[in-house]
Amino acid sequence: MEEFFAPQDELRIEIAMTAARLIAEEGLDYATARNQAVKALLGKQRVPRERLPSDQDIQDELRAYQALFQADSQPGELNELREVALQFMQGIQQFEPIVYGAAVNGTGSAHSDVHIIAFADDEKEVDYWLLNQNIHFDACEDALLAGKSFPAVAFRWKQRWFQLGVASPVQRRGLLNRQAPDGTLFQTDIAGLTRLIDAP
Repeated sequence: MEEFFAPQDELRIEIAMTAARLIAEEGLDYATARNQAVKALLGKQRVPRERLPSDQDIQDELRAYQALFQADSQPGELNELREVALQFMQGIQQFEPIVYGAAVNGTGSAHSDVHIIAFADDEKEVDYWLLNQNIHFDACEDALLAGKSFPAVAFRWKQRWFQLGVASPVQRRGLLNRQAPDGTLFQTDIAGLTRLIDAP
């Protein structure tokens, strides 16, 4: 397979911009959007992994795209996403949940899923809670946060898709306190999400 060579920064930016558009318009996850962007731009040509944009590169371009093309709709859609996430977290508050992803970093839209980690000594405790609420769920790919993976389930609630991971309570403090170098939140708890919703 032919390998593609181009100015490194230019290629990374072009892939990131295309991936960001796919996320904004079609609701793709970052990995799928990155792969489709490479295919759309380069066909079958291979790009070395180190020349691909990071999730942060794509997120930066996503913010720029939303500001330019979705400034009228995205803020309201983000608030709706946060409200639904908060309602669910309040219902499951005995598991001290934290929310992460688009609902927290500000890129959420009508396409975005809700990503939550609950904390329990036994993940079946969370499964039983869901069943008692008549929430039907399926096992899904592991939840990923802070470089760690956690068993997770997926379900639809209030017309949103949720991915709910389960971690040990002793892991909560380390996960909750992570921030990006620029101070941007990676995740937050019920109180933090409430502050984001109430912020002007």
